[in-house]
Amino acid sequence: MSISKSTALHSFTKKNDSNIESIQIMRGIAALLVVLLHISIKGGQYGNGALSGFSIGGAGVDLFFIISGYIMCVSTIGRHLNFREFMLHRIRRIIPLYWITTTVGLIIFFLWPEIVNTSGGETTIWASYTLFPNGKRYLNSNGWTLSYEFLFYILFGILIHKGTYKAIQLSSVILIVLVAAGVLFSYQGIAFNFLTSNLYIEFIYGMACFYLFDRKILRSNTALGVSLCILGAALLAAEAVFNMPNQEEGRGWLWGVPMLLVFAGFLCLEGFIKGSTSRLKRLAFEAGNSSYSLYLFHPFTLSATAICLRWLQIDSNPYLFTAVLFTVTVAAGYLVYLYVERPLVTVSKKFFAKKRSV
Repeated sequence: MSISKSTALHSFTKKNDSNIESIQIMRGIAALLVVLLHISIKGGQYGNGALSGFSIGGAGVDLFFIISGYIMCVSTIGRHLNFREFMLHRIRRIIPLYWITTTVGLIIFFLWPEIVNTSGGETTIWASYTLFPNGKRYLNSNGWTLSYEFLFYILFGILIHKGTYKAIQLSSVILIVLVAAGVLFSYQGIAFNFLTSNLYIEFIYGMACFYLFDRKILRSNTALGVSLCILGAALLAAEAVFNMPNQEEGRGWLWGVPMLLVFAGFLCLEGFIKGSTSRLKRLAFEAGNSSYSLYLFHPFTLSATAICLRWLQIDSNPYLFTAVLFTVTVAAGYLVYLYVERPLVTVSKKFFAKKRSV
């Protein structure tokens, strides 16, 4: 199926990000990659390795950061916003569910501290709620990514009164300076390492994609989209095969660039995706809808399911172990989305609407 609508990408940059089906699908892919990474880690802890060495699943986080850079532009273009309005929207959308998961983690930590952050590290309570990076582990082990997200939000929010394009330009310059400082200087400190992480370059990737599509430099193109996705996936696979560094040593480009190619590729496929009515697309779209719930809740689901499998003495088969963990975790994430996240978003919208009217 070929798509010739060259304006498809330009038009959807003017809409709410929930209308961009390629973005929703990529959210699902990002969350599932992280889930698979943590299943591989859990398998290692339980002595079976069906997904042994699947470290590239961590690239789902890098894809999330690129998506965030893009979405901040899509959701603000053509709107007159100030810092307070911008940040209230981000807080309303992100913090309530995160605090619920953190409180679940706190209860577990008090009752069974040995099963919280089983991969190691000291756990911090106050920083878990404030997302303040202090070098310790959060009660929700995935919360560290939100610390980076919120620094980007604060920076972008401070600049948004100048308009989206100015915010893109100025925030990109500031982030490049910070990342460059981290590359040039070898100072070791929690605050310095956090502020100069090369992960921030990935938010710039997302903003750059918005610019390219909004200016019609890139357009909806199925052949180009497929090519970019294949190239990005191949680069990521090659890095995994050759065990290239993926954490602090250049993750922003070693994993960021392949995921940028995949991201841009999916945006080029937007016209094709919108024209599809396949069941696979519907499943992928629902995975995207539930991606935040899945991302935040899956550490708890994985731990509980693995404990149950060991108690039932069916944890010795690595393939069964992996399949059950994956199925239960994805299903639980979707249920949390339906019965916790969606009602929570509705309530928080009403709460903040009342606050504005007072």
